[in-house]
Amino acid sequence: MALRLYLTLIFSLLPFLFFGCAERSLPPEGERVNLTYPDDGEVLNESRILFDWDRYDNSNGYEILVWRADNPDSIVFDSIEFDSSVKNTFVMTNGVYCWSVGVRIGDGEFSHWSDTSCFTIEQTPFKIASWVETRGYANDVFAIDGVLYVADGRSGMSIVDANDVNSLSFLENYDWDEEDEAKGIFADGEMNILAVADYYGHPNLYLFDITSRTSPVAYPSSPTPYLCEDVDGLWMRDTLFLLAASKSRGLYIFDMGTPGFAVQRGSPCTPAAYCHGVAGKDTIAAVAADDAGVFIFNIANPDASALIGYCDTPGEATRLKFFDNYLYIADGLSGLVVIDVSEPSFPRVVHISDTQVGDAQDIAIAQLNETHYLALAIGSDGVLFYDITNPAQPVLLSRLETMYAYGVGADDRAFFIADRDWGIVSVVKD
Repeated sequence: MALRLYLTLIFSLLPFLFFGCAERSLPPEGERVNLTYPDDGEVLNESRILFDWDRYDNSNGYEILVWRADNPDSIVFDSIEFDSSVKNTFVMTNGVYCWSVGVRIGDGEFSHWSDTSCFTIEQTPFKIASWVETRGYANDVFAIDGVLYVADGRSGMSIVDANDVNSLSFLENYDWDEEDEAKGIFADGEMNILAVADYYGHPNLYLFDITSRTSPVAYPSSPTPYLCEDVDGLWMRDTLFLLAASKSRGLYIFDMGTPGFAVQRGSPCTPAAYCHGVAGKDTIAAVAADDAGVFIFNIANPDASALIGYCDTPGEATRLKFFDNYLYIADGLSGLVVIDVSEPSFPRVVHISDTQVGDAQDIAIAQLNETHYLALAIGSDGVLFYDITNPAQPVLLSRLETMYAYGVGADDRAFFIADRDWGIVSVVKD
């Protein structure tokens, strides 16, 4: 008798052991798939949503349809899934969206379609205004005079028309012989120079004349800072200098005083770690050197640059930007690090914003409506936005999740995200 009761108990538990409590039998005829998130009528401050519905055992997949309420005949997301949840891979802007899910048995048609559920996207205080795909996967972006120049990965350099930040449009792509991977980009409107950091290409720093903003002309020759990951520029004594970050050799300095030519000044300044990013201000240059932190050089005499300061960071320093007397670091898994450089010889960390999400990879700063903001690209978790009214204490405002944010740029109207899958995304303050 005891054995019979034991076997009865075991067999009664088998469905739960193998299928779990969350799974359900297929909906009876006439019933529908049950949607669980987002709720009907919900208002969300999001750019990507984890759609979720009840799971049904014996099913062979689900089809999810999403459309904008103001255009029900145009499906923006149609996907077949074999789990009971999925995040949207399409760009989601403000508005009302509706969705429905059907379930399939065997090789049959999808049926038992859920009731239609609708929700509202209200992104604030920053919202996606527009986006445009590029030819490659966008690593970095630089804005100048309503034009966006994109370091477009294996596809070289792309140009996007951003005269209207609410309606970006792709213009042209430029690839070249021996191009490898465009990782960083910088432009100067006075000298009409565009510089592309082409990692393993030849040359490694590809230069264009952008006198005509949308019809760049390649320089007859360009410099070769090996394994170039980033490029910046600064003016000293009425001369533009380009600063290039070579992963293995450190900081290169190029004099652009002679139109059409880049003249290397001095020898590379080599930190004791891989060099990923560079930024310049006045007569100093800062290099982001992975897990070794940040190195600061006096480049007043570019033929004899000197290391004057060093500051370790908790993560892996990748990109950096000067603002006032501060240096902002995209510090990998440690997020945003703020360094006081009012005395460049004695830099010190004054703030760390580690939100425990993403991998900080790039930084942009913009003045919008008389307030300064900072955008931090954090890879698969999108972009974080900060108010830097107090430069030493950034205040986190919001996050917009994208597919994979490699880089971010800005002008006085918007931020521009360089995203692996979505291309270039313009983001404005609401």
